[in-house]
Amino acid sequence: MTTTIRSIQINPTETITTLDVNEASIGADITAAIGCRMFDVVGLEDEIDLFVDDEGLINGSTLNLPATVLAHRLGRPTVIFGTAIAVSVTADGETVGLTDPQLARIQQALAQKPDAETVDALVESLSPFSTVVSMLRNS
Repeated sequence: MTTTIRSIQINPTETITTLDVNEASIGADITAAIGCRMFDVVGLEDEIDLFVDDEGLINGSTLNLPATVLAHRLGRPTVIFGTAIAVSVTADGETVGLTDPQLARIQQALAQKPDAETVDALVESLSPFSTVVSMLRNS
């Protein structure tokens, strides 16, 4: 029997889809879903991890504003480029499927307009990317 890991794929174009990753081939499946050669893990609140393109900044990947906002809202002010995959993680660091509460937290964080504090943190994080900052301030 194949065990799948319930995850969410967050594309830079704001397309958010549920993705089932095969536990037996998780590394290859994540790499293929992201479209990268190497991935990195960004740890968020509530035992949520984001798998991201480790080379996204330098390989010309598109800024992933939804994943960047999610990271900021869940305690990790970082900038993400390219597709991101959200999963759950155990205390031992094992990747597992998202629980219903985690899925709801991600959906809520992505659906709500960021509060002023989050926007300020985003502007600071994105300041090296000035065209994005001007877009955020004008929205």
